[in-house]
Amino acid sequence: MHRAQHSGAQKLNVSMADIIYLGTPITFDPFVVEFFLALQNGATLLTSRHSMRDSPSKVLSALFPDNLATPGITILQMTPSLFRQFGASSIRERVLSRSSSLRVLLLGGEPFPSNVELVTWMSPSVLLQKHICNIYGITEISCWSLLHIVQSLQSPVPLGTPIDKDTVIRIESQNDETSQQGELFLGSSSRRCYIPEVDDQTKASRDDSGICFRATGDLVTRQQDGTLFYSERSNDVVKRAGNRISLGLITRKIQKCLPSTELTTCLWLEDLQKLICCIRSLESKTRVEQRVQTFDILSKVSIAEQPDRFVYLQHFPCNVHGKLDKQQLLKMCIPLAQPAQQILKSYLHDRLECVEEPDDNLAKRQRLEDAAPCGYDLSFRHAGGTSFHAITICREIGLQMCIDDEQRHLFEMLLDENIPLRTVLRFLDTAKLVANNIKRKNVEPAVVASSCQGGLVIKRIEQPVLKLQLYWKVNFEKCIDSPVAEYEGRFICVGAHSKILRTLNPQTGSEYSTVKLPDRIECRVTFLSEQLAMVGCYDGCLYGFNPQTGDIVFRVGIGGMIKSQPMLTADGRRIIVCSYADDYNVYCLSAERQEVLWCQRIGEKPIFASPLELPREQSLIICTLDGSYSRVAITDGSVEWTQKYREPVFSTPVLLESMSNIFLSAEVAGRVHACHVGNGKILATFTTEGNIFSSLVVKTPPTFMGHSFAVFGCIDQHVYCLRCKAGSGGKSVDFELHWKVNVGAPVYATPTLLTVQPNGLLVWCAATDGRVMLMNFRNGEIQWSDKLPGQVFSSACFIEDLRRVFVGCRDNFLYCLGI
Repeated sequence: MHRAQHSGAQKLNVSMADIIYLGTPITFDPFVVEFFLALQNGATLLTSRHSMRDSPSKVLSALFPDNLATPGITILQMTPSLFRQFGASSIRERVLSRSSSLRVLLLGGEPFPSNVELVTWMSPSVLLQKHICNIYGITEISCWSLLHIVQSLQSPVPLGTPIDKDTVIRIESQNDETSQQGELFLGSSSRRCYIPEVDDQTKASRDDSGICFRATGDLVTRQQDGTLFYSERSNDVVKRAGNRISLGLITRKIQKCLPSTELTTCLWLEDLQKLICCIRSLESKTRVEQRVQTFDILSKVSIAEQPDRFVYLQHFPCNVHGKLDKQQLLKMCIPLAQPAQQILKSYLHDRLECVEEPDDNLAKRQRLEDAAPCGYDLSFRHAGGTSFHAITICREIGLQMCIDDEQRHLFEMLLDENIPLRTVLRFLDTAKLVANNIKRKNVEPAVVASSCQGGLVIKRIEQPVLKLQLYWKVNFEKCIDSPVAEYEGRFICVGAHSKILRTLNPQTGSEYSTVKLPDRIECRVTFLSEQLAMVGCYDGCLYGFNPQTGDIVFRVGIGGMIKSQPMLTADGRRIIVCSYADDYNVYCLSAERQEVLWCQRIGEKPIFASPLELPREQSLIICTLDGSYSRVAITDGSVEWTQKYREPVFSTPVLLESMSNIFLSAEVAGRVHACHVGNGKILATFTTEGNIFSSLVVKTPPTFMGHSFAVFGCIDQHVYCLRCKAGSGGKSVDFELHWKVNVGAPVYATPTLLTVQPNGLLVWCAATDGRVMLMNFRNGEIQWSDKLPGQVFSSACFIEDLRRVFVGCRDNFLYCLGI
């Protein structure tokens, strides 16, 4: 027997008086430990027939007999999954009772049970009588390596400490640097197992001291006192709709939502890209009880972590080694092929608000009475659906669709708040579908496709020309969706959903001031001077504050949420505020005293886009969420003309050139329009393949012979660059696609143009899945790409002198990236 196992036997006081259950299959390496532990210490081995092991009640009776004359075992080694099959009541009353014969319980091979589960198995006094141990190791280091004897039922259970002095621990992060978090490597100079495919190819796993390190495949965290805690398997991280999610982390989050008698595990169904949550409940639940628990779980995990399907079982299968058999469990959970309509209906019922098919006569009566829509008269959004839900549904239904464009059309219909679910179901009824789910899922390409004038050009991302590194990040406690603002390269200011508004040093990230407003902030800050800035808030007020001290200078009630950036007119005399107010959605204030000079109502709905000032005309262009757009006089608020698009406008309008008579704006439906300043009439239109929430950024480089270029993002996962040429007299415009680049995820944030020498003009882009990249302005070629830990809806700002980009993220942090 190896010295490590001997050391373990000494720690557990193994002697001739012990009876050890030899219950591990001979193909599983703990079998050798049990066998030689008894031989070396003269203990007794209790064996059983293989068929008997399939009956937990029979095994329990054999190990802890009712007949007091027959001795029970004293040492038991098992996986947690196999041990659980005894049942919590039997464990508490028979296995871990104070009067049971068991002296040592070794649980290993899987994550150790939680404290919540341990409490259901034993009383705290049991720990004074028995050794309850977390045992950890790998075959490549001859099984046992680490041991921890549980001291408390209230504290998390660590992996333990090395059993012998020859065992060495090393943690390696993904960038091969020593870290407190990363993959655990176990090493030893004496405990080596020969692995031909590794040892015959390289000696990299052995260091200068002769210690041979082996990868465990387990991710761990080491605290400051050196204590090791298991996190998850390194291969338990999967990519879901552009988000990297940890199955182990999601499992732990869901486990906290369950009663102590229930157990859960999360599985990834690769073919359908589905996240399945399996819940083991010893008592059967009604459909209503399952739905209540499901919605409770969904409310406590992020959208990217929400399972697509919940499966309730009364038993989790184990493999021959006693571990949870995930392959068998997955087979039990794979959903049967369903018609496309049924997939959508099931999803609506199980995942969102209960949307049942209403009675036709009732539906007609409701429409006649102009009642609030319900059931399938709701849009997918109004039924509680999000873009992430839509992606999940479209992926599964898309496997049945013969035409890829129909999958894209389905996605757009789900996100359109004006399209009821009844219409979506009718579309699925007419869509061309295959008989079975035989289409293979799309594989993410290793190249980025960009469409240019001459056709489709495939550009492979080679070694990046540019590199951005993280300089600092600051925690705002909740999502940062607001665009980031800067003042003369001296201040950075941004607000968050946490109601926190911070002004920071752009070089160090250190704080100048913090303001806590009454509600969340999605509005961009406008600086009036180094000692005065203003920002709109969800509470319906405009706040003026000193960015250096955080003091509130003024507060003006506007009457509705302010998401649009407040504007200081070119003459510095007026402040224009657009909002979600019901009465007047445009206010003009005196910049000096913040008195209301005039107020106006444009259109029938709120205003999201910021206003565009026309300094020569002393006018504003204002676009609303009902598609109305108007030219309004700055002096008195009079409306000079009004036009209307078919769809809402989220995108801030922009002049084609600084002195131009043409402005550009975008409908959310994906249409970019060039309009005349004098009357608002549409001169030209360019249509994309998805909705546009991004604002447009216009650039007129001197080397492009008078052409202007408009750059914007789209939820069809592309960044577009349009070439725009105005005719003589500014009465006509030609739109031409200069380039578009697929960035792999929808783009809501407005791109940022930045000049970096010697590379020239670049386009910064951020996608909703956290991808951030720099593109060549001339051709769209990606120069650099990386990914932030959360979704990005925040528009970035760039300080050229510092060569730094500042962007907010939905992981609650503001990031500073330097070129």
